[in-house]
Amino acid sequence: MEIQDDTDALRKLFAEMNPDSGEVESVHRAELDPEMALALMANPKAALKAMNIPVSTESRVDLTMKNRADRATMELGFTSVARLRRIIIIVIHYRNCDADIIIIATR
Repeated sequence: MEIQDDTDALRKLFAEMNPDSGEVESVHRAELDPEMALALMANPKAALKAMNIPVSTESRVDLTMKNRADRATMELGFTSVARLRRIIIIVIHYRNCDADIIIIATR
């Protein structure tokens, strides 16, 4: 599997399209065991702090959990977490210290 970092290409594109839209401070990625998903959802600000991402009590952190694109649908619940192989975490950190966390579940 090849992982390609296209951050600079997308920043350049968006800067050309809208020069005033530079809200994204950084993007982070991590792979974890599926059991970690519930702990991350319970305390996302602690996870951000562990990743050295600035966060304050006023910071808004939105979490989204998605299934990996797959033709076979999979419903996630507490019982199906055990069937997952791993989760991929993507964190988008904004200049105002808010963040979006996307959890992608894979089988």
